[in-house]
Amino acid sequence: MMLATINISVGNHVVRHLGPLAFNMDTILSTVVAGAIVLILGFAMRVKVTSGVPNGLQLFFEKVVGDIQDLVESSIGKRTSRLVPLAFSLFMFILVANWLSLIPTGYPTPLLPAPAEDVNTTYALAFIVIIIVHAGGMRAKRFRYFGHFKNPLNLVEEIVKPVTLALRLFGNIFTGGLIVLLIGALLPVYFVPFVTVVWKLFDMFIGLIQAFIFALLTIVYYGLAVEENH
Repeated sequence: MMLATINISVGNHVVRHLGPLAFNMDTILSTVVAGAIVLILGFAMRVKVTSGVPNGLQLFFEKVVGDIQDLVESSIGKRTSRLVPLAFSLFMFILVANWLSLIPTGYPTPLLPAPAEDVNTTYALAFIVIIIVHAGGMRAKRFRYFGHFKNPLNLVEEIVKPVTLALRLFGNIFTGGLIVLLIGALLPVYFVPFVTVVWKLFDMFIGLIQAFIFALLTIVYYGLAVEENH
């Protein structure tokens, strides 16, 4: 995508081809880095976990897990508590992935862009969620689950769910990166650092909210799939 009037390229990726397949290498790298950070934090917390006075990392994990458990149990019930690890993992990964854009790794094209700025990443996450949702529905209801699709409106709804789930996350994160580029192009150079820092702080909040919304919608969709009156 090119903003011709101010000559800024956005949405570009470092692409490598393998036969007919194209790989966005910067997205793959940042996705691996985000996943590694989540794993390192998890293992670090596990090593230092204590039943006594917890450290800050353990408090953070316990707070997030507790809030997700409350959401799952209030929305679905304890019988689907297996959903807690999935929702927690999605929240942590998306949060870390979104906050990668705060690390200055290059301008205007960062080495580690937020993976959610690439629609391929958000579609992959959305389709994983939808597959798990339908698997949960079939596990809970067996063949009765397919009766839900007799209504054409319900079928359309299920087709649209992964698309809206993906584009909601992509649109909000991509827009944040675009705003930073516009700030750098349109404002006097002495205003750019201050305004960019302020916007990045706001971007952190948006990244947190989007991670929460994605995890929450995963819980809601799973609950609708397994409840008997769906």
